[in-house]
Amino acid sequence: MDHAYIESNGLVELYHRGLLPPDEEARFEEHFVDCPQCTEQLELARGFQRGLKAMAAEDAARAVMGAGLFAWLARRGRLAQWGTALAALLVAAALPALWLLAGGRSERREQEARLVAERHTRQELEHRLTESESRRSAERRDLEAKLARAKPLEAPRGLAGPLVNTPVFLLAAVRSNDARPVTIDPSRAGDALALAVDLGEGLRFDTYRATITRTGGGKVFEKAGLKPNALEALMITFPATFFAPGDYRLRVEGEKPDGSAVEVGGYAFRVAGKR
Repeated sequence: MDHAYIESNGLVELYHRGLLPPDEEARFEEHFVDCPQCTEQLELARGFQRGLKAMAAEDAARAVMGAGLFAWLARRGRLAQWGTALAALLVAAALPALWLLAGGRSERREQEARLVAERHTRQELEHRLTESESRRSAERRDLEAKLARAKPLEAPRGLAGPLVNTPVFLLAAVRSNDARPVTIDPSRAGDALALAVDLGEGLRFDTYRATITRTGGGKVFEKAGLKPNALEALMITFPATFFAPGDYRLRVEGEKPDGSAVEVGGYAFRVAGKR
């Protein structure tokens, strides 16, 4: 087999494309193994094919960018179309699941953050409530201790001797209908009992007026010109038999220099029995 026969019949191209009969293919291979010219032509043919494949790939990429995925698929073979379409469907099916998963994680994080904030708020409120209750209890104990050491401003008339260990009942201001009045049992009070009111840190007056009324029974006591003691407490002492069983209200007013009065507070108490 010589070059004239090879060139006239295009054996290099036919061999490259795999179209030679087996016997002629064997004869051509025996020739081009020792023929640099045929080897070079064969390499050129192969390089040309690779160039065509690269151009086809670039053309496919431009087709996808310019005309869209489905226009590009239309230029491919049926098998490639089905494979690409299947991959697109799988991606489309996975997107909702991924979105739900991401949304679930975000919602769970938000819920956890909200629960942490609510727990902190609850703990802060409980801490404030505990501090407030402790402070009120300490203030009440301090005031009761001061009242226990204080002397009544007025002694009840008609007593034959001095008063010893007179019980003092500290009245609390009535700020709501749910407030429970202080209960007084005269049978345990001895000969006298004292009602005490803490005037607090509000507006101060030189003298005060106290009025006690009984629910459904009218006024039972009224006294003006009363002065608080050194502990800023207003204290009035009564004979243990002064009050009949029932509900009472003590009204304290501050007296102005012009003769008018300003209510300081109202204090409820209940008498449980009579000596």
